[in-house]
Amino acid sequence: MIESPAVEPRPDWRRGFFVQMLVAGLAVTVIYATRPTVTYRALALGATTLQIGLIQSAFSILPALLAVGIGRAVDRLGGSRFMIAAMAALAAGGLIAAYSGGLVVLAVAQIAMGLGHIIYLVAGQALVANVGPRGERETRFGTYATVNSIGQLTGPAIAAAILGGGALLVAGLPDSAEGLVFLVSTGITLVALGLTCLLPGLTRRGDRPRTPPAADESGTRAVAGRVLRRPGMVAAMFVSIVVISTLDALVAYLPAYGAATGRSVALVGALLSIRAGASLVSRVFMSQLITRLGRGRLLAASMAMAAVSLFGVPFVGSEIVLIGLMSVVGFGLGLVQPMTIAWVANRSPRSERGTALGVRITGNRIALLVVPTLMGAIAGAAGISAIFIVMAVALGAAAAVALVTGYDEPIGRPDATPDDR
Repeated sequence: MIESPAVEPRPDWRRGFFVQMLVAGLAVTVIYATRPTVTYRALALGATTLQIGLIQSAFSILPALLAVGIGRAVDRLGGSRFMIAAMAALAAGGLIAAYSGGLVVLAVAQIAMGLGHIIYLVAGQALVANVGPRGERETRFGTYATVNSIGQLTGPAIAAAILGGGALLVAGLPDSAEGLVFLVSTGITLVALGLTCLLPGLTRRGDRPRTPPAADESGTRAVAGRVLRRPGMVAAMFVSIVVISTLDALVAYLPAYGAATGRSVALVGALLSIRAGASLVSRVFMSQLITRLGRGRLLAASMAMAAVSLFGVPFVGSEIVLIGLMSVVGFGLGLVQPMTIAWVANRSPRSERGTALGVRITGNRIALLVVPTLMGAIAGAAGISAIFIVMAVALGAAAAVALVTGYDEPIGRPDATPDDR
């Protein structure tokens, strides 16, 4: 009797996804524990307000310059190896910050952590997009966003607990509470680094294209232009920029609105927490909502209901109604954020997906530099309430763009293979 040759079992993408979510939770926890701690450390070192701003900006310098190039490299080599590099850079930055004795060294630590963060974002989003069935992509991004939300809540809590406890005077440990936060964060990152070493074996199916893309000598600007020329891509980028700008403006200007209208600091803090909590809840139910409404209608409806709620904020006096409006805003935008990432991924062939996600991140970072200044000018000219009207109009326009563009349409390549999709 002739035995049939043994068939190597196909790796289950869910195991790799589970490990990646563990890494994501740890990485985001570290980022949100260290970012505010950098300011406290800079103050302890005698930094001026300008110097604090420059040190914090150092975190975003490399992301703005390298996101697209990193995306191109991820397309060719796969995301799992870059996840290892990302955690190594985060760990190095945390260790440098833990023992930083001057502002320049602290800025160098921020640059290293910013590099690790942007590699993590591009490679991580590419892995979520590529490893697993196309039909479950939005669900995977919803889970990814949920894990990120948990990390955003956990990180500041860890930092606050350590900073509130003071420094431990133990030989070999940093001599400040801020340094201890950085050291603990480095330890967390090293755990994540160990987990990322498992990813190449767990995600080899889908992490790299079946046929590596041909060498492309085009410059970064040319590649970005090619990505943006794909059908529907500009619309996807526009929606993404509107949503990220709205979230940033909400965090920045809701406290100012509260102060101008006599709202308590506690209420404003509660409104922001409710917004974040509602976003977390919406992502848990994303899969069911997509099944009931469809991707395109859910995306447009989520932005529309958030727009209506934001429009109503300046005209509401009741605190209970304000809480309700902010819950609707959080629920709607919590759905939109991961869906826009999936939209960009869906509109890109496999060979350019990392590049497209890099272009998206670059656009978002540029918007976060420009929009706050624009919002400040609007508030100065028309009052703080006008910002909510502008946000509502922008979200309404984004909802209309999403509805007209057609989220559910394929990437438009008749020769696309299942690997491309």
